[in-house]
Amino acid sequence: MRTWKESQGEVRRVRPDKEMARSMLKMIEVRMRMMESVSREDFASLVVEGYYEVIKETLTALMALDGYKTLSHEVLVGYLKEFFPQFSESEALLVDRLRQLRNKISYMGFFVDPDYLERNERRIKEVVEKLLSILRERLHS
Repeated sequence: MRTWKESQGEVRRVRPDKEMARSMLKMIEVRMRMMESVSREDFASLVVEGYYEVIKETLTALMALDGYKTLSHEVLVGYLKEFFPQFSESEALLVDRLRQLRNKISYMGFFVDPDYLERNERRIKEVVEKLLSILRERLHS
């Protein structure tokens, strides 16, 4: 996992975009509602992928508010670690592990064992809720 400082070549400065962040929050909320209705046993891989997408979209929205843009998912993890000290090292590692799992799912057809989700969903949801709380607070300030 690269640090924020190591990733500066993959980050562009842009004009802060509150409207994009608001729009992304709406999509995140739709994605979360959809995921609640999906069987964890039958669709564990898609649920894990969905949680990662929510995290990725939330971090992208926060970056937009700060005036940053990147296409690198690894940079998003570095951004989380650099600018959000309320997240522990283990939470950042969980996000990075989800990034890696999402890549395996998307590019290798990997299937996540439902047991992984059963063991980790509570922690994943805690990270998601913390990020969403930060995004909502920043959008309303």
